[in-house]
Amino acid sequence: MTGTDISKIFNQALALEKEGKHPEAIQLYETLIREQPKYQKSYLNLGALYSKQGNSKRAIEIYQKALTIGKTPELYYNIGVELYRIEEIETAIRSLKKSLEIEKKFLKSHILLAYCYRLLEKDEKTELYLKNAIRLDPKNRMAWTALATLYFEKERWQECLETTNKVSKLYPGDSRMQVLLSEVHTRLGNFKQSFEILKQATSQSKGFTRFSDTIEEAKKNPEESAFFDSLEKLTKNKLDEFRSKFEMSKENPEDFAPPNPQDALDLSLMYLFHGDKERALKYMLYAQKQLEESSAQETSDL
Repeated sequence: MTGTDISKIFNQALALEKEGKHPEAIQLYETLIREQPKYQKSYLNLGALYSKQGNSKRAIEIYQKALTIGKTPELYYNIGVELYRIEEIETAIRSLKKSLEIEKKFLKSHILLAYCYRLLEKDEKTELYLKNAIRLDPKNRMAWTALATLYFEKERWQECLETTNKVSKLYPGDSRMQVLLSEVHTRLGNFKQSFEILKQATSQSKGFTRFSDTIEEAKKNPEESAFFDSLEKLTKNKLDEFRSKFEMSKENPEDFAPPNPQDALDLSLMYLFHGDKERALKYMLYAQKQLEESSAQETSDL
């Protein structure tokens, strides 16, 4: 098979990929590999196709064969991604570190290593690799967002506040960060700031939709979902706690006071995170009323 033949078949396979005809493209790439086993591009594209189909084990096999032709940071990263997806985290870490042995500044490996260590609950290493990624790309949205979420989960409020503010300045339209920022202010006792941020984020119905859609879109990314899954568990536990208190209050109403502004803001944020727009707005308005009454009471006491 001549070089012209290889290029022709390779381009035919690419065209089939673009048309969504993956089985036919796979057949052509496999033909190329049989005829020209040293043509590495065929392995890369074939592995990527198996990855798109959710066949991580087959993708890994293809990428490993490509390594026998030549070792590249991209190949080790691709293997790391597939191992991450099938939850072989320790093995994924080894592959990603091999990519960094070839190219220390390979950004995607630093980010995925952070996600791997997050799953293993090794927070220091998670933070280290996220900061590495930010040094390599100071405007990397994924790394900044993950770092803010890590600080939030670990209740490192001041660092979370600084990081979230940084993301909000870099990406003013990021509704995830608006909600996170509102919650951090609540935790720091800055209730009025929290309310104003939340009010802005939810001032229009499309604001709610945009936030919910953004969360769902982020969770489709298997790397980002690790951070949002952990944050979702935290918010779900808090909602369960509120629900439990509510049920007890119905049984013994004299023992339970209505939620204070902080609790109401918390509830609004939690429901917003879980896509319950109606309840989120309800508790936000309740918090507003409580804050106004509190402010009026403070004025009358002067």
